Amino acid sequence: MKASLKLLALAVLAAAAPLRAAGPLPPIQTVAIGENREIRVNGEPFFPIMSWAQSNSRYALLGSLGFNTFTGGGGAAAENLALAQAAGGYVVTDFDSSAIGHPALLAWIQGDEPDLLASKHDITLEAPGMPEHNLKRLGNVFDGDAESRGYFDPLDGLAVTATWTAAKTVTKFRINQANDEGGALVQIRTLELLADGRPVATATLEKRTGWQEIPLPAPATFTSLTLRVKAIHPGEGTECYVQELEGLDAAGANVLAAPVRREPRITPEQLMEGYQRIRKADTTRPVFVTFTSAFMKTDDRDGQFASWYPRYMEGTDVAGFDIYPIYGWNKPEWITRVAEGTGELAALAGRRPVYAWIETSKGSRWITYSRQVDVEPRHTRAEVWMAIIRGATAIGYFTHAWRPEFTEFAPNEAMRAELKRLNGQITRLAAAILAPPTRTPVAMTQTDQRPCHLKATRHDGATWIFAQNLDREQAAEATFRLERLRAGTEIEVVDENRTLTAADGTFTDRFDPLAEHIYRIRRPQRGQRQR
Repeated sequence: MKASLKLLALAVLAAAAPLRAAGPLPPIQTVAIGENREIRVNGEPFFPIMSWAQSNSRYALLGSLGFNTFTGGGGAAAENLALAQAAGGYVVTDFDSSAIGHPALLAWIQGDEPDLLASKHDITLEAPGMPEHNLKRLGNVFDGDAESRGYFDPLDGLAVTATWTAAKTVTKFRINQANDEGGALVQIRTLELLADGRPVATATLEKRTGWQEIPLPAPATFTSLTLRVKAIHPGEGTECYVQELEGLDAAGANVLAAPVRREPRITPEQLMEGYQRIRKADTTRPVFVTFTSAFMKTDDRDGQFASWYPRYMEGTDVAGFDIYPIYGWNKPEWITRVAEGTGELAALAGRRPVYAWIETSKGSRWITYSRQVDVEPRHTRAEVWMAIIRGATAIGYFTHAWRPEFTEFAPNEAMRAELKRLNGQITRLAAAILAPPTRTPVAMTQTDQRPCHLKATRHDGATWIFAQNLDREQAAEATFRLERLRAGTEIEVVDENRTLTAADGTFTDRFDPLAEHIYRIRRPQRGQRQR
């Protein structure tokens, strides 16, 4: 009899959970920002689960995996909006006056990563066929700093021309190419140098790191210098890292050095101007901006960027950021920076909603592919809950890969299955995630003081606790403390088909490394007795 009653109770609890079908979303009439920094569509809380820069032909696939918002990607706004509606989702796009008021338009977005540090210097650089993001880093090759580096990509057949404002006289050159520890990357083998269009040297370079000299038969005077790649040493990837090219005068001084100034590519004032233009044209939709992680204490060690971000926040209604510990840096040990960054951005953003972009695969162009650590489903799941617990009220997934070949959507089958499960769970629980915080504090501690965190909300007459072990390697026993929690209270562990029983003011549970648990504690009905 007791077993039957317990099964009935679990069924009732499950039925009462805030469920939201993963089907088509309603046409948008209004978009607002709520008291809990949540986005509200037609007056109801909405948790955006976003893709980034995907072809609109992929919207149906994304929708089947639980994505509900398609962000960026270019193309015609009208076509994107129509296909988003067909896929049952919304769009966040660059401003387009023809899209104002469209029922699938969730928000506008300004240019990506305005705070990305751009290399500014007193030389002009040209490299036909080179992607813009690498062209912006070419100044590092001539900055006089042998520790920085520029990217020659694609290397084979590339020609790079640098032009100075004053003539330079050089007696010899030297170049320093970088490589990874195993020397697996492509490098320049034959390099031709042209001074003001005239060939002055052709050098055969060894495949190695370190300085290699390029002698000249006679001093060369020029204002422009072209580096033409005639042959390459084969290896992984298409890009070569060049740390420095120096031109030495008769005294041995590097006369080509043009120190780089590191400045944001879009200033806070420029961002604000863009924001005001959008808001002047349309006040019915919020404006998103995605920042880098440069605001984080781990990135801004000397505080030189700290003054930017309060001013940047004035140019957005919804603030996001990206950090990819594994994909971008090959450092799984940095995984909790997702939590740290979300918390720091939420503090900067004030009442604005906050979102985080989450990694989903390997395939970075910055790391030799054979050395890249896999981004596993457990990593993505952990990072998503880190962000939510620290204050994210929207999530986006970065899915692009450049290795072994370029694709906009690299998640493997295991990752796709986890995205579908995780996105479905977030959608079902969105009302509880976005609900007001509990009035009384909830505390969490773990054995051996292992790191952990939680988010506690109040929804539908119940206390919801979203908790996570932040230890990457060790499991832990966690103890939760809540005021007025009665001994014997039954605590549902959401989506795990189990319950816990409270002691007086506490309950305990076990957490695997980086694992999360979600708890629902229902308020006893009047006259109901605890077990």
